[in-house]
Amino acid sequence: MKKIIVLSILICALQIFPGQLSHAQPTVFKHTYGNMPFNYGQKIIESSDRGYYILSNVSASSGNNIIDIIRTDSLGHIIGNKEIGEGPVYWANDFFRTSDHGFLICGLTNKYPAKGYDILLIKTDSSLNTEWEKTYGGADWDIAQAVKETFDNAYIIVGKTYSYGPSNDNVYVVKTDFQGDTLWTRTFGGDSSDYATSVDILYDSTYLIGGATNSFGYGDYDGYVLNLGRNGDTIWTKTYGEDKEDIIYSIKQTPDSGFVFVGSTRSYNAIQHENWLMRFDKNHHYWWRLPEFWDIGPGDDMVYDVFIDDSSRYILTGYTTGVGMGGKEVLMLVMGDGDVFHCSLTDGSANDESGNQVIQSADGGYVIVGSTQGIGPGLSNIYLLKTGNNCYFTQTPEHILAINEHATALSEKSMYITPTLSGGKYNIIINEPLFSEGFIIMVYDIMGRLIVSGNMNNAAMQAFPIDISAAADGLYFIEVLTKQTRSTFKIVKSGK
Repeated sequence: MKKIIVLSILICALQIFPGQLSHAQPTVFKHTYGNMPFNYGQKIIESSDRGYYILSNVSASSGNNIIDIIRTDSLGHIIGNKEIGEGPVYWANDFFRTSDHGFLICGLTNKYPAKGYDILLIKTDSSLNTEWEKTYGGADWDIAQAVKETFDNAYIIVGKTYSYGPSNDNVYVVKTDFQGDTLWTRTFGGDSSDYATSVDILYDSTYLIGGATNSFGYGDYDGYVLNLGRNGDTIWTKTYGEDKEDIIYSIKQTPDSGFVFVGSTRSYNAIQHENWLMRFDKNHHYWWRLPEFWDIGPGDDMVYDVFIDDSSRYILTGYTTGVGMGGKEVLMLVMGDGDVFHCSLTDGSANDESGNQVIQSADGGYVIVGSTQGIGPGLSNIYLLKTGNNCYFTQTPEHILAINEHATALSEKSMYITPTLSGGKYNIIINEPLFSEGFIIMVYDIMGRLIVSGNMNNAAMQAFPIDISAAADGLYFIEVLTKQTRSTFKIVKSGK
């Protein structure tokens, strides 16, 4: 899809505009993270306080890789992190919040070199302290791509194995109990390459697995979908695609008991890789897809994840080329059923960026996590973009190196607002005698209407309170005026 909609708001001198603010506006920001040469953002979970847990893989001081889970506040500023790994390579591909409020992480490790790479599964408590760690596999390479908690208090892991199966790499499925002990394993595949990338738990407690196969179908690779019962028995399998390469990266059940998958395709008259989506009803009948003939265009496009939001829209993320400064750019695409286009965005630099996962946040916006090679000091940095529900976002990135960096930077400013997101109570912090003669504070809503104003004359104070608790949720602007200066700050009020 080569349609790009950019929404921008120009606020000049806080002019007053007519109209009503009907909905609270989601917070938007763009951050990159990393203080090592290599930092790669993989997955994200929103916390109950509207902050985020970011699953990342980073360079270790020994030159190998470890897992790093970053904890941020609601504006994406780091408030903690947990490094995990005690072998040459620890790499994470997926994680989720378990029913006991801990975390389960899957990926791979070569902690036991004689076995190559093994599937890695780590269970932590709610504070990210490791409770147990398990590995699975044989004498060759075995890799986990995705993991879910099942309805029977167990875990299902999917990926690929070079240790088991008829040849090459094969789809590998491992089910464990809640302590990580193996209940059963299954391999699927033929005489060529087959692997799984994604799994979802269906309403009937069975497992829907997506990936790719070069053993079955009639293309170079075809999308491969398997439906397994709770005991690993095959319910049905099917391949999707045409004569060229078609790969599924993410599969999800839809609210009407159908399913949708996304990935990349070189079929359907594609020039290079194109965004690929196929939607099916509850009887597995095809409904609609991307690309249609009008979506084909120059450039290379891939979708790595799909999220179904609370309006049953499909939020896609990955990358696109040919629309920006020359490299890969992060892509987000919002679609409705029947190939209805809602909005999209691209963001990047002269180098490569990619979105790996997208979720809907509690305020109705969307959050993309991925990686960038063009923004920030490292060779690769973690990328986090928080958007509105109509794809609007900020073009200005902030790079954050470590915990408390944001608080330190604020303390060095002559004036700042804290917090920038609250239920309506804020403080203006003054660190210099610049305002000893007094100043005026004015608060405007997004339409430019004056909400609160006041004269501040107490030069001995350093924190000046602002209370807009009675105002509607949404985006507001604070203007601070002295005889010589004018400063403007953006805040968000949210009562949720």
